[in-house]
Amino acid sequence: MRTAIFAALALAVSARLVAAQPQPKPTLLAGAVGASPIVMELQPDPTEPGGRYFYRRTRFDINFSGATKAGAMSLEAFTTGDKFVLKPAASGYAGEMTTKAGRRLPVTLRPAPAGDTYEAERRVGLSLAPAGAYAVSGRPLRWYVEAQSGVRLFRIEGGYPPAVTTAINAALQKAQWREVDDYFACPGEGGGPGVDEDKVSAVYLSDDYVSWAWSSSWSCANAAHPDFGTEGRTFSARTGRELTLDELLAFGKAPPPDTDAWRDYRSSVFAQRLVARLRLLHPKEMATPGSDDGCDYSDPGVWDFPTWYLTAKGLYVGAIFARVARNCDNPEWSVIPWSALKKP
Repeated sequence: MRTAIFAALALAVSARLVAAQPQPKPTLLAGAVGASPIVMELQPDPTEPGGRYFYRRTRFDINFSGATKAGAMSLEAFTTGDKFVLKPAASGYAGEMTTKAGRRLPVTLRPAPAGDTYEAERRVGLSLAPAGAYAVSGRPLRWYVEAQSGVRLFRIEGGYPPAVTTAINAALQKAQWREVDDYFACPGEGGGPGVDEDKVSAVYLSDDYVSWAWSSSWSCANAAHPDFGTEGRTFSARTGRELTLDELLAFGKAPPPDTDAWRDYRSSVFAQRLVARLRLLHPKEMATPGSDDGCDYSDPGVWDFPTWYLTAKGLYVGAIFARVARNCDNPEWSVIPWSALKKP
């Protein structure tokens, strides 16, 4: 969620680190604080180290920063106020943690298995279990849930060619694990979950498409403010390939994505033409300078990289506003009917 949505959930290293300076690859460590197993991702900067860790019991990220002096790292956790003093040991690091309450506990950390990742370590002991079946447009689906986070997502159990079903279900499983990762990467101020809502908000299945939307809201510890967002994913039901918005709604030939030319196309061509199309389809909602709530949907700048997914009525596109007007995001009415769409 969504990865673009959850920028606030990315690895947080010390805010004092100079962004322009290349950083060494983080070191993945596993060990214990007292009797409590932990996993740590350490950015071993020679002067200002930072990183994150989690206790295997709770799995929530705890970000930290600190300083290195005389070969020892002094680190402080942002959310808990706990403090570490760590020194290199024969294999890894050893030292002590002092809790905010003043309790002192020994710390031992060793390198995690080669090739492992922080997220893979956090998933140890977790599973995606079946949790009820239902159908959409006559096609059988089954929910899967990760019990500790409560993250739920469906799998397709019929109605499409086996190769297509396999490809889309693989993408669904990957997406669900990403949502689980994001859940644990967002602790609340009190140490529990910072994610308030995390669920599928729309599912559309047809002979041609499989599409769904995921809606989330969160308030992560140390973030500037609460946030929310919706992300859609759409696949071809004929091939199992994930589709892009430019394949369904193109104004001229779009350049390859993730290039300067494509970003320029989205702002100077796509957004302008999309506004024109929406004015024809939804003249009242698109009236300048906007509705009584102050949402100016006639501004192309809110449509260049919209939320999007498919529905029974057609293509839903959702405007994305600046922080001060986020209440205007994703209006319910902004649908482009099937008759106006290009079929990949």
